[in-house]
Amino acid sequence: MGKPKLIVFEGIDGSGKSTLSTMVLHLLVERNFPIVKFNEPTNFETGIKIRKFLRKEISLTREEQIELFLVDRNDSLEKNVYPNLKAGNSVILDRYFYSMAAYQSDEAISPEKILEMNLSRNYPIPDLVIYLEINPEISLARTRRRNVAEHFENLETLKKVSQAYEKIIPRNALRLDATMPQIKLKELCITHIIR
Repeated sequence: MGKPKLIVFEGIDGSGKSTLSTMVLHLLVERNFPIVKFNEPTNFETGIKIRKFLRKEISLTREEQIELFLVDRNDSLEKNVYPNLKAGNSVILDRYFYSMAAYQSDEAISPEKILEMNLSRNYPIPDLVIYLEINPEISLARTRRRNVAEHFENLETLKKVSQAYEKIIPRNALRLDATMPQIKLKELCITHIIR
């Protein structure tokens, strides 16, 4: 794999990115690639608060959401990402600032503006963004199989988030059809990661 890479998996809820990123991690570890995986939001204090919001346990204004995500990202980078990259490990992130830009945007603040907020803080640009494309109606059907409904899991919101993603996902991202067989998705991811 050469120098350590920052690899980001993105997609709307129900796209399968968490499952796929974990499978890709396990395959690379089995092949003795030095790689670790983390999630955003994190498991730190700010990430726990964000997860409570996502589970509808607490309410947050748009401004509070954005501030929490930025603080949590600082913790993610300082405690997880930077130390591992420095140690020679590649890092997989399940969600990054593209998710924040897509999910926290609305009529008052565009996804492009939120993306710029992150870029202005000199957060690292991923070496590879893997974006799982899926029809929001299919993704919603998938999320409804879960036991816990989250804040953004309704068709109108998922359509809005999908449209927002289209405005900010990098042109050089690896865009994959999330309905393809998992074995094919894994092969495509591994090929692009180890090149």
